[in-house]
Amino acid sequence: MNTSSLPQDLMTNSLLHFENGVPIDDLALRADQKRRLVRVSHVYWQWLRNPFAVDYKALLRQLVKGHYADPPSETHAAQKDTMLFEYIKEHISPMSRKEAQIKVQVAAEKMLRIGMETDNVMALDKGSRRLFEVAGLDKPEDNSQDINKVSFLPSVVVTNIKEVDDTKENYDDEEVKRIAQKYGAYIDEKRTMVDEKVATMEARSGHTGEEETPNSSLLTPNSDSHE
Repeated sequence: MNTSSLPQDLMTNSLLHFENGVPIDDLALRADQKRRLVRVSHVYWQWLRNPFAVDYKALLRQLVKGHYADPPSETHAAQKDTMLFEYIKEHISPMSRKEAQIKVQVAAEKMLRIGMETDNVMALDKGSRRLFEVAGLDKPEDNSQDINKVSFLPSVVVTNIKEVDDTKENYDDEEVKRIAQKYGAYIDEKRTMVDEKVATMEARSGHTGEEETPNSSLLTPNSDSHE
């Protein structure tokens, strides 16, 4: 149906309502245009839930009954409502891939149901083919999409790698530095500063001399003391 005869203000404000959520009462439209948009909006959301089962033209004809002077006026109003409905359907956000898959799946299941009820082999075959394609059964199973569903265990830090994997070797800090320098690997400056600080502290502690022996007076009973 040609929608070019729709008033520009009605088209613009209809998109404001459907795409931006502006209430119909707040739109800059005449009272009769707002009533038209209310009817179309009601039918549109009904149709969107089940586009295969809802006859939007019949619903729009039903909604104008009794609200106009005579049947010809009702028919004319229903035609205008239908033009607005089809304009909205064509101009708001396009159907997503997921929505298209759902619609194809619904159609395929309906064909299968009809085929089962009427013993129609052709309907069963067509429905099976559509469902086969939309379900991706014609392609190899791809498990990579399920990777986000995997629950990963937290990392475990150990001081001896052989406790986890006896095929691995332990490397001390000096060996790690030697390997990093050999292959030109990046050495974190903060790690270097920490290592130097630790080495300085160890050097200082090494110059304190032999361990002090405990004060003998604390270990030997005082000869002058009496119990």
